[in-house]
Amino acid sequence: MEDREAGLQDRLSDLPDYIIHEILCFLEINQAIQTSILSKRWKNLWASVPDLNFNSKSFTEQRFPKFLRRVMSKREDCNVRRLDMFAHLPIRLSSMEGLINYAVAHQVEDFRFVSDDVQPVSLPACGSLKTLFLSRCKFGDLRTSFGFGFVNLTSLDLYVCWFCYSENDFGDPFASCRNLRRLCLRYCRFPSLKRLKITGFELVSLEIQGFGYGDRGLQEGCEVEIFAPNLLSFVYKFSKPVDFCGLHFPSLDYVEVHVWQHGTDEATDHDKRRDSLFLMTMFEGFGNAQSVKLYCETIQVLDLVDGLLEQQPSPFKRLKKVDVQCNRESFKVPAHVTNYLLAGTIGQELHLEVPT
Repeated sequence: MEDREAGLQDRLSDLPDYIIHEILCFLEINQAIQTSILSKRWKNLWASVPDLNFNSKSFTEQRFPKFLRRVMSKREDCNVRRLDMFAHLPIRLSSMEGLINYAVAHQVEDFRFVSDDVQPVSLPACGSLKTLFLSRCKFGDLRTSFGFGFVNLTSLDLYVCWFCYSENDFGDPFASCRNLRRLCLRYCRFPSLKRLKITGFELVSLEIQGFGYGDRGLQEGCEVEIFAPNLLSFVYKFSKPVDFCGLHFPSLDYVEVHVWQHGTDEATDHDKRRDSLFLMTMFEGFGNAQSVKLYCETIQVLDLVDGLLEQQPSPFKRLKKVDVQCNRESFKVPAHVTNYLLAGTIGQELHLEVPT
């Protein structure tokens, strides 16, 4: 038995560093450190693992910052491929800034931060970063209209993030991300802006969820402009109509829109007309789309004001497919809505889908 155990230990010790590193990448960093006791061969391998996975769940609020400092001081001077931080307790700003600056200095390519509470975060420019996921972050005191300085970033996911501009009522936070191809904004807040612009010259996929005025993150009257000449897919879900004053999507192929009306059944005629016009203006930016997916709530917003939709020409010129998803079998798409959607095309049909 001892010989067999010794043989197994030798086999583990004979593994090349890069294989052991890949094994350790599946572990949280505190677990990776614990593997040092397996053998002399493994003693310091954690210190050069390319992926760092921090999770505060097994630490107290006082111990976790000390653990962060210890890892950064003991780790070898080698690049960080991926950094994951799962914060289940409040993290001091100084600790977050220290970790982020460490990752930037070590050429991090993939950074993921998930928090249970909104955390203030300061993000320095980083030329190596390619993928970024941030949850519940507050970017405070943005003195300029440009927010992110990641010139090589290709994928950005933001969930419940706050953009606070201290001296501007105009923001174009992603304009500096010149190579961004995918952007997902979910329940993000831009409370002080009168005009929000999203510029993405290389953007091919854009998804916006939980958007709207008031409690949906925009101050009343804020205009939204999106300039994305290479965009192929645009998804706008779980949101309310807003003033899209300009949508530049000449390459658009796929659109998905799920909106509902502001307020309750007590909405005034003015509110209904405003929401319908906002949605129609938005649809004007989808003229080149070939495939469109809508929801019954979207159809209802289009048809809030009697006679209004009939006055509008169809915005679609290249449409090949329209799907309407509804959770009620009794729902029927009014004929004038169908005409509005399909009048600019020849021989196309509207398909109503009821999930089972």
